[in-house]
Formats: sequence, C-alpha cells, structure tokens
Amino acid sequence: MQQAKYITLKDLLKQSALKFNNNLAFQIKRDDKFAKYTYSDVEKFAVGLIAKLKSLGIGKGDKVAILSENRPEWPISYLAVTGMGAIAVPLDSLGTEYDLKGIIAHSEAKGIIVSDKFRDLIKNATSLKFVISMDKDIQGLKIEKPVDYGYDVLPDDLAAIVYTSGTTGVPKGVMLTHKNITTNFITGSDLFELGPTDMALSVLPIHHMFETIGGFLAMFYCGARVTYAESLKSFKLIQNMVETKTTLIIGVPMLYQLFYDGILREVEEKGPAFNFLFKSLFIISKTVRKLFNVNIGRALFAQVHKKLGGHIRFWVSGGAAIDPDLLNCFDLMGLTIIQGYGLTESSPVISANNLSNNKYGSVGRPIPGVCVKIVNDEIMATGPNIMQGYFKMPQATEDVLVEGWLCTGDIGYIDKDGYLYITGRLKDVIVTSSGLNVYPDEIEFELNKIPFIKESCVIGRKRKGSEE
Repeated sequence: MQQAKYITLKDLLKQSALKFNNNLAFQIKRDDKFAKYTYSDVEKFAVGLIAKLKSLGIGKGDKVAILSENRPEWPISYLAVTGMGAIAVPLDSLGTEYDLKGIIAHSEAKGIIVSDKFRDLIKNATSLKFVISMDKDIQGLKIEKPVDYGYDVLPDDLAAIVYTSGTTGVPKGVMLTHKNITTNFITGSDLFELGPTDMALSVLPIHHMFETIGGFLAMFYCGARVTYAESLKSFKLIQNMVETKTTLIIGVPMLYQLFYDGILREVEEKGPAFNFLFKSLFIISKTVRKLFNVNIGRALFAQVHKKLGGHIRFWVSGGAAIDPDLLNCFDLMGLTIIQGYGLTESSPVISANNLSNNKYGSVGRPIPGVCVKIVNDEIMATGPNIMQGYFKMPQATEDVLVEGWLCTGDIGYIDKDGYLYITGRLKDVIVTSSGLNVYPDEIEFELNKIPFIKESCVIGRKRKGSEE
C-alpha cells in the first residue's frame, strides 16, 4: 500500500480499468432503464475525450471547466481532464450565470464540458474557446483500441482548481495536486473498508470535494459501483436504494434527519399500538446494548432495514454537525452513521470516525498521514492532502497556510483519546464585554432540539445603552 500513496489520477484510471474491467462503475436511471458504464467503458470514453481535448489544443496544465448535474459523464470528464495532465475546474451546478462566468474567467479555463441542462448559463462566457456537450459529444467519443494518454503526469502536478466561497463570500480557487487528492481517497477507502461489493448511492452535488472524493474517486479506486440518484425526493431515494441494493450513502445531516422523520411518520400512521411496539423495541435494543455490548438493532428493526433495501452497511455524514441523539437512534436500529470533518482546502478529509471506532459527538481522529493541533482554540492541520494555495490569491494563501499548517477557521478541541470535536467558527464567536466567548453553533444546536423550532440562527448584536 505504501507504493500506492502517490499515484496520480491518470494511474487511477488505468489501474482501475485494468483491475475491475467489466465490473459496473457508474449507472443512472433514464426513461425507467439504467444507463450503465463498466470500468472498461469509463476508460474508453475517457481516452476518447482526451483525444478530443488534444485536438482542440488542450495540453498539460491547461484548465478545463466541468458543469453538469450528477451523472456518469461527470466523472468520465474529470478522469479525462486530469488523466491527460490538464487541470479540472468543477463548477457549481447551482451557481448563477454571473458567478459561473466570473469563475471561468478567473480560472483561465480554455474550454468547458457541460450538460445541455446548463449550457445556457455559460453561453456568454466569451473567454471559452470551445464547448463539449455531455449529451451530444461524449457518447460518440468511445475508443476501443489502446490510445496514448498524451502527457506524463506527476503526483505534484495540479489536478484541480476547486472554487469555494468560504466565510468571506468571495470565491477562491483551491489548488489541489494529484498527490493531495489521491492520498485522501486512498486513505478513506482503507479507513471505511470499501471494496467491489459496495454499492453507493450518490446524492450530494458531485462538484463538492466531499462527494468527489468519497462518492466518486474512493469508489472508483476500490472497484465499487456508484448509482446517481434520479431525484432527491425521499420516496425516489428509497426506491433507488432498494433496486440497487445500496450499501452506503455519503450525505449531510439533513438527509438522515429526513429519513428518520419519514420512519417516525409511518409509525404514527399505523396507530398507537404500533407506536408503542416501536418505542419498546428501542428500549430492548438499548438494554441489550448496555448489558451485553451487543447491537441487535438490525434484527429488531428488520422492517426498517428492508424498506431501505436491506443491504446498508453504513452512512457517512459531513458538511455540518449532526445531532448525537439522531446518531444514537439510528444506532439502536442497527444503522451506523459515521461522521467526519474536512474542508475543500484539505482535499477534503481531515478526520473521521470509522466502523471500529465511532465516537458520537466527535468528528473522529485525524486520518492516517494527517496531523491536527489546536492553537488559540483554532483547528490547524497538516499533511499530504493540504492544498497548494488559492489560485492567483497570494495574500489569501498566506493568511491560511502557516509553515505548512492549514488554519481552518474552525474552533474545536481534542479529547484524551485523540478524537476531534468542532465547537464553532472562529469568525462567528461572540465576545461579550465581560470577555465571555459565546458560540452561536452551540446555542443553535440546543434550540433546534425544541420540537416547536425547525431552524434557528443566533447572531451577536449590540443594543443601544447596553454593554453586552
């Protein structure tokens, strides 16, 4: 495994296509039928796209933007661009025309690979020299015979510039190398014990690094299958989970809250007797867990598991804090949620729990190869996954990279067992005149537990005539 730490995305494409060949890599439901791409198909489409890009004058180090909804052609495009030594610029499919044009110009992207759904958003981007359609062009680019990828690609070469607004609202292009990216998904694949039998359902926007790494590259590295959800409606997600035998999902806390609320709603609809039985099963599961340290939730809540497809191994949560009570409720039902932490600037994972060590309330221990320290309450991280800086923004880079350490802007602490906890954002801290630090996140967390409050937002505001 030591030799695999510094592979490039070009190596990933070649090695996975060779190793997993006819295994299914990506699929999406279209017109009630699944469009399927094997690992071999992915390479053939990717090298065809590489040939197309070369014919359009794209060479090593050139930037190519990618814009679409979640679909198999997105990862194919990403692997083609990075595999040939060019630099991918993933764009936010929810971005405005103004924002997208600004990022395209700032990134110096020479061209774009785009789905027809978003083509109108970039039609006035005059800096683009070409546009490749995912719907019309890629399908005709599949090459059956071996093709020269074109250029040597090294681990320290830039692979992607990923734009993130951060806390200032000003888009910043995070520069990530092949080494930054590959070390992160290889570590994640090992940490979560991923393999060819895993079936992931992709629900998060794929241009986000959390999904790019966890829901795409880690899966492609280990030979797993990824299904792109046809809709984010809960009944459609559950339908996809059942028909694809989904084993894992990477999501945000809101997704799992929706799942849990849906389960409770169905229980309530079945009447008082069923509701009493459901609550009794929780008590039984909790008692057995306490007395014998055995989780019998999967057996007790077999109907819940069946409704979710019956093959769930675990879920991953990130992007925001998740309620420990929600984690505990799912755990008692035999459904494990693993929480992690990271930023785009760290490719993105810094720490994570895993199946063997899952401490609720924490975001886990730093992943192998990454070091974390707390300086004046701020979380700082260093490792092979830390970005090279912000594209064409030297001062912003200098502000967050200090002697190889990334200043995350997040506040937290590490417990005696090495688990990391997030307590808020540095810029969000409210300091009273008496010197008391008030963390809005902590107050919001408690407020949101109140049944009559759906969402809350705490801000600091001085009142006239008050010292606070």
